[in-house]
Order: sequence, then C-alpha cells, then structure tokens
Amino acid sequence: MIARLRTDWLTWTISICIVFCAASESVTRRDSLRLTWLTNSSLTCNDGTYAGYYFRRGTNNQHWVLYLEGGGYCWDTASCNARWRRRPGLMSSMRWPRARRAPAVLSADPVINPLWHTSNHVLLPYCSSDMWAGTRIEPRVNSNFTFVGRLIVRSVLTDLLQIGLAGRLLLIGSSAGGTGVMLNADAARRALRPYGVRVAAIADSGWFLDRPAKAKRSSSTDAVARLGHSFWRGSPPTSCMREYPDKPWLCYFGYRLYPHIRTPLFVFQYLFDSAQLTAEGVRAPRTRAQWDAVHQTGAALRSSLKTVRATFAPACIAHGALARPEWLAINVSGVPLPRAISCWERRLEVGGNQGRVRCAPRRLIERCSWPQCNGSCPRLRDPRTGEEVALAALLQSFGLDVRGAAAAMGLDARQLARMSRAELLPLLAPHT
Repeated sequence: MIARLRTDWLTWTISICIVFCAASESVTRRDSLRLTWLTNSSLTCNDGTYAGYYFRRGTNNQHWVLYLEGGGYCWDTASCNARWRRRPGLMSSMRWPRARRAPAVLSADPVINPLWHTSNHVLLPYCSSDMWAGTRIEPRVNSNFTFVGRLIVRSVLTDLLQIGLAGRLLLIGSSAGGTGVMLNADAARRALRPYGVRVAAIADSGWFLDRPAKAKRSSSTDAVARLGHSFWRGSPPTSCMREYPDKPWLCYFGYRLYPHIRTPLFVFQYLFDSAQLTAEGVRAPRTRAQWDAVHQTGAALRSSLKTVRATFAPACIAHGALARPEWLAINVSGVPLPRAISCWERRLEVGGNQGRVRCAPRRLIERCSWPQCNGSCPRLRDPRTGEEVALAALLQSFGLDVRGAAAAMGLDARQLARMSRAELLPLLAPHT
C-alpha cells in the first residue's frame, strides 16, 4: 500500500502543482518558510508519503529555532482509522504546500516575534501521530500506517547540519509537539554535541497527567499511552524506562519524564489545560460538580510543576500558546511570557550565574486558584454558541455567591453581572 500511495502522491502532486504554486505565492515572502523533503526518503508520514520540513534562513546563523507541531495522536487501529477519516492532513504530506506562513515563534516580524525574528527557522509538520516518539517503520498487522516521529526528528537534525546548523538550537513544540520536545531533547543534545551545537528546549502545553477519566465512555490517559507506546514502537528516554520497566508508557507524562531530562527545559503550561480536561472527559463544564473536577485538575497540574526549575503557568482554561500571536500578551504576576523566556535564555548564556542576571523569576506559577482569574487569559467561549462566557456567570457556576460578593463590594448584583472582565478582575482580586 505504501508504494502505491507514493506513486499516487507523485501523480497527484504533478497534477495540482500549478494550483498550489500559485497559492504558495500568496504567502508573504518575508514570513514564509519553504518546503524541503527529508534526505532519508525511507522515513514517511503515517500513510507512506514523504516527510519533510519548512525552512527559512535568518540573519543570525548562530541561533536556530526548530518547532515541532502538535495535533493529537492515535493509539490503535480504530483510533487511527478514525483520525484518517477526520484529519488526514495530520497523517499525510499529500497536500503540503511549497510554502507556509510561519507560526508566531518562527515569524521574521519583530512585532510578532521579538525574541527570535533573526534566527534560522525550521517548522517540522506533524504527520506521524505518535507524539514524535515512534520508530515503527513497517506497518503493524491489520494497520496501513507507519509511526516514525522520533526518527524524523533525528533525520531533520542530520539534514540541518548539512546546511549549516551551528551555535544554539532551541527546540520548541506545542501540545503533542511539546511532549515530543521533552521526549527528544536529550537525544538531540547528544547528537549535536560533537558538532559544538548547544541545545535548549521549550515545551508548550505538552505536560499531560495520567489521571483517570471522569466520563464513563472516556479511556484513561494511562490506558491510551499504554496502547500508543506499543502501537508506535515508542522510544522514550532510556533512563525513564528503566525507572518504570513494567510501565514504560508512563514516560509520556511530563512530571514522570522531567527528572530524566538533562537538557535545559522551560515548561509553559496552563493550569487548567483544556486538552487535559478533554482527556479526562470534562469538555464543557457547566455544573458545580464539573467545575469541582476542573479545580481538581488544576490543583494536580500545579502540584506536578513543583520541581520544575523554569516554568510559566497561568491559571487559564486554554491549550497551546507559542504558535499564536497572543503569546505576547500572556503574563503571570505582571511578567509577560516573552520576558520570562528571554530571562531564561540569558541565564543559559551566562552559565546559570544568577548574580549577573537581574531578571524575572525562573518559576512563575499563578497564585490565584480559580480558572480565568488571570486577565491575560485567552477568552473562554461557550462551545454550544461560540459566545464569550461572562466572568460573573463563570464564577457563579464555580459556586461563588455573586449576590454576596456584589454586596461586599457595594454593588448591585445586576451591575456586577454586566461588568466586563477588565472591570471585574481588579475588584475580585483582593477577595481571591
């Protein structure tokens, strides 16, 4: 099947090249990345089409940013077949354009990307559905898909060395890509050390927990990781698997994997991560019991970050930040995310000597314990209507006595209910 797919893919590519060539020209030249196929053509997407990456050379040849895309995963034949029907673009390169617009942290625009706009930018599209951990080159019996995410990362690094990779490589990923960063950071550091390339990593929203599902028809994250690890022939770091010899799939969960990561790592994680909540079966909380479950997840995420040396954790219900323009506005205790990351990078350059760096704290975890209490959070919307959820209504669903809170502030309850987030948050802050 793979050989036939490759032939069909080449025929299809030739037949529509004119369409996509024209479409790719519409991507702004300054902020576009160009497609390059992997030198090792034996490494493919799930469906057997060639894997590759998007690249743009910057003016700072000593700093490279490699971004691993996310997009969920599948873990057995049924879930992969369903993924193929719903989201084939995450399992195939068949429709990849010749150029792509850069996500925020790969932008060449200093307004969008004040930290790394001069760096060399590499976007690694996600088409392996395996959290960038798989090494299964040949499909399993009863499956038409390969899973070689870990091998793709390794091959991209080899190709980048050929075109001048030098200085520092910053490995960044969001969601499944954030997990992929943690799974591949040490291997990348070891592979590039002989060439004098230093590696650091940022995991965005990839810090998942192995908590039980709250919905009866949802599979636990632990069960899904167990199936996926076998299905992909996953390869987490060896030292972590030695700690969990009977349950190596536990190494896909951030707090279990983190003690085994030697590469400098910055962890960005929303305390009420919406993907984690969805995995636990709390997709659209409305009742007091559901909001209690949200609070429990938030408390568990907060606790799991207690040993992380560099972390930024706003109290928001959201998922993924660094690929989006709004990453500039997110802050904790008044410190914007770009400033926190910049301080972390500066500490790496001075060898960890804090005496030379007067900057933001290494650990910025929201003190407020209720969701959306941070005014810089992405807006929470009702999944049924798409409309923004009013903060007063949100607090009432948590069990807050809105009438009593209004009286304590000298307001009418209806007046409080009509207040915007910007007006209400400063009034509530002293009471939280």
